[in-house]
Amino acid sequence: MKLLVKVLFTAFVSFLIYVSLVGSLGTDELIVGLIIAVIVGLVTGNLLVSDEKRVLDPRKWLNALWYLTVYWFYYEPIAHWDVIKRIFTMNLRPSIVRVPYSLKTEYGVTLVGNSVTNTPGTVVVDVDERRGYFYIHWINAPSVEEKFCYNNISKGFEKLVRRFL
Repeated sequence: MKLLVKVLFTAFVSFLIYVSLVGSLGTDELIVGLIIAVIVGLVTGNLLVSDEKRVLDPRKWLNALWYLTVYWFYYEPIAHWDVIKRIFTMNLRPSIVRVPYSLKTEYGVTLVGNSVTNTPGTVVVDVDERRGYFYIHWINAPSVEEKFCYNNISKGFEKLVRRFL
């Protein structure tokens, strides 16, 4: 039963991703998407889902949806506007900064790292998993002090990720 939940969940998410990328609800696309999703679920379901109870918890889903909403409608627009201003004013202080993280799961570290990289003005260039640090290229680093960088780059992402992991 546990394996079935993992496979079905992975297939469902894969199907949603497929449909959103194809952008069509035609019969052919839906059938192909369903076949691909089932194959993906069978092959990777046990690898991608470690705790089937967490997957079925609606609070985790709502928190994940909240994360996406805050990310896309708060962090992204602010970062885009900041980079646009810097392009026109050439007010740049680029630096590679060391930013600590305290997340314990690979998923959490990956989510925060991807969020930082996808946000304009910052790119994770390396991760030191043993010591718990991201090395981030920051387009405007007013300070390279770790606590300052953490508070201004990844703290908000970590706080949101902890709610659903």
